[in-house]
Amino acid sequence: MTGTLLITGFGSFPGIAANPTEALIERLAASPPPLPDGFQAAYAVLPVTWTMLEAELPRLYADHAPEAIVHFGVAGRRRMISIETRARNVASMSRADASGFCRPQAVLEPEGPRHRASTVPAGTLIEAVNRAGLEARTSRDAGDYLCNATLWSSLAAGYPATFVHVPQLGERAGMGIDDLERAGRGIVEAVSERLSRRRAIT
Repeated sequence: MTGTLLITGFGSFPGIAANPTEALIERLAASPPPLPDGFQAAYAVLPVTWTMLEAELPRLYADHAPEAIVHFGVAGRRRMISIETRARNVASMSRADASGFCRPQAVLEPEGPRHRASTVPAGTLIEAVNRAGLEARTSRDAGDYLCNATLWSSLAAGYPATFVHVPQLGERAGMGIDDLERAGRGIVEAVSERLSRRRAIT
């Protein structure tokens, strides 16, 4: 049986004309990291639209039935890679998505919990980033935009999932696309190895 690790990034949106996670996904797909026997990775760039949560994301679930999901997104004000430990049941009503649409509700799930915990251990990802020569930290606030909503959706659908926020590349963050690719490859390999070990135990 072949298990699939779903890896996603995002396209552009207001304020971010070139999303570094789109470039990351393109690089990873072009030169995939080595994975343990019995595993493969699927890569996708998601549009930064609220309709994506009901269209593209469920379609990826159905197509790949992933054993785990790692979402990558950009947080322009952060200076290092952040591993999100939870998704909050909040949604911005004032920030337009890439299509110009603003969400009419301030929550993602009216009858849902206040937050959902990420189910891929943050320590595994931080260690992978550190091995790539970069710094990472945990975060309890994934924002109120599509990054947070995407993690919420994957967790609500029952998939082991996490979200990795990356800074905008350049001098301020001290990180270029080669650095980001190195960290991304390390994260993909670390998560797949963890899945492989878990499968061996069970």
